[in-house]
Amino acid sequence: MTKDEKYLFDLNGYLVVENVLTDDELALANEAVDRHLDQGHIRSREQRLDGNSPALEGTHGRGELTDLIHWDEPWCNPFRDMLAHPRIVPYLNEMLGQGFRIDHQMFLLWMDKGAGGFRFHGSSGPGFDPNQYYIFKNGRMHNGLTVVSFQLTDVNAGDGGLCVIPGSHKSNYPCPQEMRLYQKHREHICQITCQAGDVILFTEAVTHGTLPWTSDHPRRSTLTRYTAGNMAYVRAYDIPEWANERQRAVMEPPYHTRLNRPTLKE
Repeated sequence: MTKDEKYLFDLNGYLVVENVLTDDELALANEAVDRHLDQGHIRSREQRLDGNSPALEGTHGRGELTDLIHWDEPWCNPFRDMLAHPRIVPYLNEMLGQGFRIDHQMFLLWMDKGAGGFRFHGSSGPGFDPNQYYIFKNGRMHNGLTVVSFQLTDVNAGDGGLCVIPGSHKSNYPCPQEMRLYQKHREHICQITCQAGDVILFTEAVTHGTLPWTSDHPRRSTLTRYTAGNMAYVRAYDIPEWANERQRAVMEPPYHTRLNRPTLKE
């Protein structure tokens, strides 16, 4: 992780890493999604995430697809490779410390044209969440839950999708409710643009949400949440038999690195 990247992540609470996936990896991942899309779930109006905000309302909800790493081969392969991707490991070593682990299993969300947004949320503000935080201590950053999001399709300016309030991971005051609903202070909200194959890294402490999707092509993003090796938000998962040494290292249950926890080198 370069000095510039450290500065930008500390400044904004997120970072885009470009060109992580190859064209072949992207093609296989998208074909795998196409073959399994009927197993996904599109949120109903009762499951809407827009907080009843007209600014975030859509004609339908977002789609969610799970079990990507448990599909039959070869469709599972690109997603299994994402779990401990060599390009991303150095970032997580810096953000979470060596011995980091997967906390929430990977899932894919997709948004077709007209899909509604997600009210803005994050753990910054007057309360301290021991699971979702950003602090800087003794010359380095420390993060709670941290999201790694691989992009399978382009996200251009005006398309909608993921937005953040840059710097909000260090905010001391509560975010105004009208801002959470995208009804006020829009000039301080940043829609993150990226290309297929890029990866977005962000701390759960930064206030973030999604705007309704307006593009004719779908948004497809995988999300996996990581945390420090001695922490857990959800229960640990059983390590599957197919996992290789690198994948097993990030699937270990929570315990401290001083207890011979496996680590991944840069």
